[in-house]
Amino acid sequence: MASGGVVTVLGASGHIIPVTVNGSQAYSLAKAYQSAVAGASGSGNFFAAEGNGAGVPTAGGSSVNQYVATVGGTYTYPAGYNHFVTETTSHVLIDASAATAGTTLNTLVGIGGATFISGNESGTFIAGGGNNLFLGSGAGTYTIATSDGNDSIFAGTGSTSIYGGTGNNLISLGSGADTVVSDGTDRILASTGSATISLTGTNSTIYGGSGNLVVDDKAGTGTSLAGGSGNALIVGGTNSFYSLNGTSTVFAGTSDTINAAGDTTVYGAGGTSLTQTGSASLTFIGGVGNATVNSGAGAATVFGANGSNITYTGHGMVIAGSGNETLNGSGSTQGFIGFISNQSTAAGDSISGGSGDDTLVAGIGNQTLSGGAGMNQFIIAANGTAGNASITISDFGSSAGNMVQLYGYGANEVAKTLSTAVVSGSNTTVTLSDKSTITFNNVTNLKSGSFIGDA
Repeated sequence: MASGGVVTVLGASGHIIPVTVNGSQAYSLAKAYQSAVAGASGSGNFFAAEGNGAGVPTAGGSSVNQYVATVGGTYTYPAGYNHFVTETTSHVLIDASAATAGTTLNTLVGIGGATFISGNESGTFIAGGGNNLFLGSGAGTYTIATSDGNDSIFAGTGSTSIYGGTGNNLISLGSGADTVVSDGTDRILASTGSATISLTGTNSTIYGGSGNLVVDDKAGTGTSLAGGSGNALIVGGTNSFYSLNGTSTVFAGTSDTINAAGDTTVYGAGGTSLTQTGSASLTFIGGVGNATVNSGAGAATVFGANGSNITYTGHGMVIAGSGNETLNGSGSTQGFIGFISNQSTAAGDSISGGSGDDTLVAGIGNQTLSGGAGMNQFIIAANGTAGNASITISDFGSSAGNMVQLYGYGANEVAKTLSTAVVSGSNTTVTLSDKSTITFNNVTNLKSGSFIGDA
């Protein structure tokens, strides 16, 4: 059982009604209900009646008029009453469909559970226990908290704040600005409104709508999101799966899997797997650990971060960060551009091209460039290496048409560079005029035709 307790509510003629409330969120609202009744009683602004729904007396002229349901059954929310509490272990149906806009109703349900039918009013619905059904239809503002039962909540068209308990809950959101905070294993259906969802439970499923969606899943586990066409902002959980259709930003959690069809920005974490489909644009910023990125036909930009190990398939730009990264595009069939960072002399970066025609741009520090099977360009710029580059090209001789382009070194740099060639075993190392070095693995006969220099 989730944390909770017993609240005591005043009834008619000083009768004390104990209501057991399971769940910290429901218990907090129940305590607020208790305080409101006690405060009204202390100031002489409290009227209470108890019964089975028949012969309900006219409500008093007090600020708090409370009806107490003593047995299970069907109740129409009595006219003039603004508080309703159940004192029964049986299920209760409460019909408030006749309530009008501007009315505020506060309902506290005990462990028997209830079915509540709302009107156009605003209010609070607090389910202490049992299995509950809330049917919202109007445009009022509601706060709903459930316990550890299996609850179903259908929000109306107004703004609704929902605090779900630890049960298996069904939550259907309306067209308003809705907020969900849930500890349960839930099915949540978003709609056309703006929804903010915070999850702390396990294995919840969210079905996105056409409205804007914000999901805070960082404390959740195993969430599945079938995204709608609206915009989404997601803080990922652990081992979660997100399928996105609209424009989205994702701060991935550990071992999250993301399928994206719309324009998407993803901040990766260890174990992130990202697949971009269609022609939408993609930006991926790697985190520490392993990640897999498969881009579609759209433009992609992939940034490595300190400690990233990214396996990349697609085309676009791949940029190493300031730390030690491995960016592996060997499975890519489309040409892409890879950049080594110019931010750190201590970098130890590796970029591998695929079977397309790739362009790999060297930077500062120790780095390994592997072009793959295509006709690849290896670009080395004087202002990019700053004399601090130790570059290894691992497969320069494996594909006809591979070229090294030297920029910013001045005229005759190609001839000067070739004159420094030192062959050691099956490898050749040359030194540029800024003291940067290039080692060509498995190459012993470098030729000037494999270089392009400044005119």
